[in-house]
Amino acid sequence: MDRYNKLYIILALSTLVKAISVFIFHEKALSDEWLVLFNNFEKYKIYSYYFLEGKQLPSSYMPPVYLFFLYLNKLLSLNLFNFLYLVYFSQIVLSILSVFLFYQICRNFFDEIISLIGTLIFALFPLLIITTALISSASIQIFFYLLFIYFSLHFIDNKKVNIFVYALVCAICLLLRGEFLFIFLLSLIFFIFFLKKKLKDLIILSIITLLFISPYLLRNYLNTEKIYIVNVSGYALWKGNNHLANVEGYHNSLHPNERNNWPQQNIFYELYKNLDNLQINKKYELARDRVFFNEAKKNILNDKKKYFNLYLKKIMSFYFIDLNSTINNYYNFFHIAPILFISILSLPGIFIAALQKKKVKLLYIFMLMTSLIFLISLFFILPRYKISILSFQIIFSLFTVDYLIKKINKLIK
Repeated sequence: MDRYNKLYIILALSTLVKAISVFIFHEKALSDEWLVLFNNFEKYKIYSYYFLEGKQLPSSYMPPVYLFFLYLNKLLSLNLFNFLYLVYFSQIVLSILSVFLFYQICRNFFDEIISLIGTLIFALFPLLIITTALISSASIQIFFYLLFIYFSLHFIDNKKVNIFVYALVCAICLLLRGEFLFIFLLSLIFFIFFLKKKLKDLIILSIITLLFISPYLLRNYLNTEKIYIVNVSGYALWKGNNHLANVEGYHNSLHPNERNNWPQQNIFYELYKNLDNLQINKKYELARDRVFFNEAKKNILNDKKKYFNLYLKKIMSFYFIDLNSTINNYYNFFHIAPILFISILSLPGIFIAALQKKKVKLLYIFMLMTSLIFLISLFFILPRYKISILSFQIIFSLFTVDYLIKKINKLIK
């Protein structure tokens, strides 16, 4: 059978399974932050999360790409049907394109058989299947992250890369996930020092990327006189580093409109006092995040050992599994077994990969994976965050699979 026929079968099977998943598990309505942001954007045409004292405050609480994705699907539905059906259809399409991209990335390191095995694993991985049925930026994140890696590997190989398209992908990733700024800057440094790339190419890439995101940066500057993409890092840091936090963080938004639901504990007295004293203006969200950052910083410095041990637990939980998760159905066999299997299998694969010829590309993949682990673990680890490193773990697992297959073939001969 032709290799592309095999790939098409995998794509078709993945499409079928994900469509069934959406049919069974799909969320029937928007909820939480996405509901608030969507309703405010639809009603007031402003990207806003907080409505306080009759004021609709401009927000950068969540990166904007997924909201615009939701709203675009709303417009395309023409109000003829529930637009969430179109959202799920779009996420299925993106997930299938992600499978194809993953196959192309695998071909950088493996032969046809191993690449197809890896693609099949990626296409039918339970966590990736279920994310398609959720109102979550996961499907978009996976697609654009893989597209970024695809272009980056071409860049490393000195293959022709359309800088304009590459920069557009970088810009979307920057407006999709806050941690991508770190990945983007780290990639630029890697290209300069490890590949001796011409500085001119990287300057052009950076300038075009900056131009793409400049309207959003300008909007934030006009509102707060600060240039930034998101301003949730302080809250996220506190959420994962306070007296009640575990690996998954402490889940209470401390929204000012829900003041009565804030936990009544003396350890939070100073934090609450600082939050209550914030002025309600365009800079409210930025000032609020600074309060949380300062509180998290104080917590960490006052008990370095406790939070360092928690950090190590978060790293282990991120790479493997959380042994003390409180999330419903987390320990479902069909969820936990594949994750644990791939996580364990990837460890020897890292050492096997270190002996391969294409060391620069593998070093880049390893750098992306480890930097995401160490960075995100500074905050808190939810089960869905696994998608950030899962593709890397599958790739390193394939090195173990390839090694074992070759050993078995030698024994048979």
